[in-house]
Amino acid sequence: MKQVMINGLRLWQSESLSKEAAVKHFITDRSTTDNGKEFTLSYLSSPNREEIRHNRSLLAAAMGVEENQLYLPSQVHKTKIVRVSSSTQKQELMDTDALITNEKGLCIAVMAADCVPILLYDRRNGAVAAVHSGWRGTVALILEKTLREMHSVFGTEGKDLVACIGPSVCQASYEVGQEVVQEVEKTFGAHNSLLIPQANQKAKLDLWKANKLQLLDFGVEESCIEISELCTVKHNEHFFSARKGDTGRFAAGIMLV
Repeated sequence: MKQVMINGLRLWQSESLSKEAAVKHFITDRSTTDNGKEFTLSYLSSPNREEIRHNRSLLAAAMGVEENQLYLPSQVHKTKIVRVSSSTQKQELMDTDALITNEKGLCIAVMAADCVPILLYDRRNGAVAAVHSGWRGTVALILEKTLREMHSVFGTEGKDLVACIGPSVCQASYEVGQEVVQEVEKTFGAHNSLLIPQANQKAKLDLWKANKLQLLDFGVEESCIEISELCTVKHNEHFFSARKGDTGRFAAGIMLV
């Protein structure tokens, strides 16, 4: 991952996706601007709706699109996937945690604050996806389901994809309880390094690897999977973290150009 400045906004970008001329992408920094205010994109994170609308308009401008061409879903940690087109209405993005599109000029994005944002680019078929995967989405295999939907709709194959697993809570900072441990073992099996046992039947969970496994199972080449290695807890000066008590949300998005 690398920091870039676009239209006065401090953003992060994937090294691998940056090499692809047919896409633009971004991950926002909580201190994206120099005005001293935190750059949050969620209407639920601030009582000042105008501030959020302004932030979204700045982000859209940095991507070279109109504000209504920036699509941010209302996320609920489930597995609804929406194919975005220029006629998609805001109400269609309710209770949604993954967006896909093959239309140029539409910027699709998800928000996070410890959960895993994942950006996908299908180089052969010209399609992109933005996926929000917390522990619930991960054990429900939202990434796998998004990949299958891309295959069904666009013809996407694993060999066609470039994937970026964005900033999120790392295993060292993510202790979970018995309920989560049981769900992870139910989905992925008990004998893997996704869980490091802790006291009181707790464990430390590796969301990065859990999502990487879904990409590998779909046939994505390991060399085409980039993990940011940026932990939202350890790098809290750059990214919001619910575990650290933040209410703000950063965003990760991608678009075809």
